[in-house]
Amino acid sequence: MDLQTECDLGRFMEEKRYKILAGCAILAIILLLPLWGECQEGVDHILNGIHNRYGGVGGLVINYRREVKTKTMSMLGGRVKGDLASGKIYLLPPNLLRVEQEKPRPETVLADGQALWWIIPEEKKVYQYSSDQFGQELRVLTDLWQAPSRLKNRFNIKVLSRPSDNDFLMELIPNPPWEQVDRIRLQITKKFTPQALDIINPIGTTTRFYFDAIKPAHCLSEKNFQFVVPEGYTVIHDPSQ
Repeated sequence: MDLQTECDLGRFMEEKRYKILAGCAILAIILLLPLWGECQEGVDHILNGIHNRYGGVGGLVINYRREVKTKTMSMLGGRVKGDLASGKIYLLPPNLLRVEQEKPRPETVLADGQALWWIIPEEKKVYQYSSDQFGQELRVLTDLWQAPSRLKNRFNIKVLSRPSDNDFLMELIPNPPWEQVDRIRLQITKKFTPQALDIINPIGTTTRFYFDAIKPAHCLSEKNFQFVVPEGYTVIHDPSQ
């Protein structure tokens, strides 16, 4: 075989190799595109499922348990129990929320659309915060059940896992970032019932809400979310300022 023929054969083999690699790359893109689309479809599918199940029922009452775990506790697994609390959450669209903690001591957190109140009867103290400044995490709860599509305006959302025998697991990263919250994770059943919500701060401390029972509360009205400071209570206005 002369040199020219060898050169021509070499170019032919190189071109053939390039076409094979290019074809494989194009095929990979074609195959992956449905998966990229499926990820966003998964987010919409879950949020729409939650909205269809809870969006038209009006008020809700939710039995909850709350646990706070530091990063060190999480590394130790189930051997260490974090700060535990339990009670009820009351929701009324579009943005009214009342958290009635029953254990370990009675406390109330109330978002009335204008301010956020933290009421501690044992100490006869009321902390008042700006709803815009301190109500972001609580608005996740109201939006989740009543208007989940609003979450897409405030978070980058992705599905971390889809159900086989398991539940959906979604991750929400605030956009723009929040100072006190790094990300939020939601565990949701295949029937679109939220089971647990993790609020994770930048140093790894996790506040987890378990939702044990979710029921319609048709008797709720705006009056249930109005607050008048009881006589003898001290009001502390926005203590962070």
